[in-house]
Amino acid sequence: MIKNIVFDMGNVLLRYKPAEFIKTFTDNEEYQTILLKEIFHSMEWIQYDRGTITKEELGMKVCKRVPEALNEMVSKILLHWHEEIKPIVEMEPVIKQLKEKGYQVYLLSNASSDYYTFCKKVPAIAYFDGVFISSDWKLIKPEAEIYRAFYSHFQLVPSECYFVDDLPINIESAANTGMPGCVFHGELAELLANFEKAGIQL
Repeated sequence: MIKNIVFDMGNVLLRYKPAEFIKTFTDNEEYQTILLKEIFHSMEWIQYDRGTITKEELGMKVCKRVPEALNEMVSKILLHWHEEIKPIVEMEPVIKQLKEKGYQVYLLSNASSDYYTFCKKVPAIAYFDGVFISSDWKLIKPEAEIYRAFYSHFQLVPSECYFVDDLPINIESAANTGMPGCVFHGELAELLANFEKAGIQL
């Protein structure tokens, strides 16, 4: 029986579109491609989400790889990237309904310490029973260790949890630790149908 609903954050509760944000800094498509790859798709970004490097270290490593003309842009992007994040507002009533039905609601996300500067944007964040951010634990999805640490920290039974994430690899890795779930494709009707299949009543 499902008792706990676990939400990812990016593209589940908040719209995360770094490619669109980069376009606000430059119209040069070559520069846009470089910045997206070398910042948001880099190994250092994963390390930043894991909490094993600082934003300053991330910036220095990226600046060594990109054309010198982009260095100032890199610094500005790292400083302001989260300001363009917008809530997926239709998720707020879903979370409130889950709480009204007696479910516990949790956040489990790969995120750097920047999370604490924009966390109030998360829909219905005040209703969450717990928040588990990767950088706080030096762990990261899709590694099995982050799910096990999450269960242990909140004293949850994996089979009593249901995970909603936008990446199939994260849903698969969670399932391998005993937590079922579904991939969120941005369609609320599909999510509600998946809830119904799992016996989650709204």
